[in-house]
Amino acid sequence: MTIETIQACIGGTVTHEGSCKEVFRATVYAQECEGEELCFISDEAEAKEAVHRGAGAVVYAEAAWEELWGDMTAIKVEDVKHAAFSLAGYVVSEEDASFELLNEKQMTFLKMILKQKSNIAILSQDWKKAFTLVMESGKRLFAGTDEAMLKALRKNKKVYDQKAPGHIVSADSLFRTTFKIHKYIYQYKEMTFLHIDHLRSAVAFCEAYELPYSIDKVTYTRHFRPIFLEGEPSVQEVMKNDKVVILSDNLEDILEAREYASDIGHWMAKTIVMVPPKTKVEGIKYPTYYRSEEDILEGIEQMGYNYLFVYTREEGLQHKIRSRFRL
Repeated sequence: MTIETIQACIGGTVTHEGSCKEVFRATVYAQECEGEELCFISDEAEAKEAVHRGAGAVVYAEAAWEELWGDMTAIKVEDVKHAAFSLAGYVVSEEDASFELLNEKQMTFLKMILKQKSNIAILSQDWKKAFTLVMESGKRLFAGTDEAMLKALRKNKKVYDQKAPGHIVSADSLFRTTFKIHKYIYQYKEMTFLHIDHLRSAVAFCEAYELPYSIDKVTYTRHFRPIFLEGEPSVQEVMKNDKVVILSDNLEDILEAREYASDIGHWMAKTIVMVPPKTKVEGIKYPTYYRSEEDILEGIEQMGYNYLFVYTREEGLQHKIRSRFRL
């Protein structure tokens, strides 16, 4: 590919014309680049490494590195990551491969129900790994959750919005759901009813691309993981002394679940929401703030509640809670 074509593709400006006029490979790893190759540069150390290894051309964003280029051809852009995926989208055309943008919950269920992953490539959140996968894997179907990445690959890409036919049969509790997808009923599954539409999207995705799947594998996700301190609440008779800690990585689920839990059956459950400092929680004037995991563990021991919602992205916290309370 000529430098002129690359420049037009990524919307960059040639700031240094070296001897390289055409490249045959692009990389985002400076330590791997060789002569007549294009290297996308993220920091000064990578810039120096690319020079040391004799890269043919570089794409960069910082003007401070321009004195390093020597005989290399250099293209300056505003955003190196966006430029890299713009090039990848050009190289891997729509005829070559499909790219789909999923939200995090859709992706979680997709990974959960897939029976085999040989026909799909899941794009890493590490953009360098994702770029390399797109450029070198030869796959024909890619799925990812990074909106900026997918929109650079395919302009105007939207979150996958198809859903398999189905509905909730009964929300047996906040923690168990009976639902129907197509003609099959799945009873008393370990998942919150809040996630049924995300599961339906994952099923529709599998069917659209003929990917084998199994809904039998569905269980709690990192987006909504309950820890029952006094045994799982009864579906038939919810007891007022039930205590459940619910770990969630998003406030949307917490607010919806709290609204449901605040008025279950014939009694009002006491709910508490714990969040990191300075986190704004819509509809909750005084949430409980925590600064460390120890604050959370102490809060579990000391506070009276039925449902304690903890907003956290630390997946290891559940193991600390189970260990602390011998669950």
